[in-house]
Amino acid sequence: MQTVASQANAPEHTGNPHPVGSLHPELVDMANELAPRLFAVAQQYPVGGGEMDGHIAAWGLAYEDGRAQVISAGGRAYYSLSSPESAVRWFGGPADTQAWLIWPGAGGSSGKRSA
Repeated sequence: MQTVASQANAPEHTGNPHPVGSLHPELVDMANELAPRLFAVAQQYPVGGGEMDGHIAAWGLAYEDGRAQVISAGGRAYYSLSSPESAVRWFGGPADTQAWLIWPGAGGSSGKRSA
């Protein structure tokens, strides 16, 4: 865990040991560095007549250590998983349903699919 050294004794902060915003720039840098990556779990499935439909089944956060937290799009299921790819297995069934990861802002998917 990273921390930022306290500046509470700096002259500009005398009288208020925890001034709001005093560490803002450092904390912004820390948040940007440590922020988990957002991903979506997409599903595609047949709807009859040879047609396919799809939707975003879940949203997740991928952490630097490989773990992932996933919540279904409807908010009813929550998973703490060993990796984002594990979410593909949870949302890949039944057999005619495909699931894969999409990394918003990354220009596409991971290519990881399940049939």
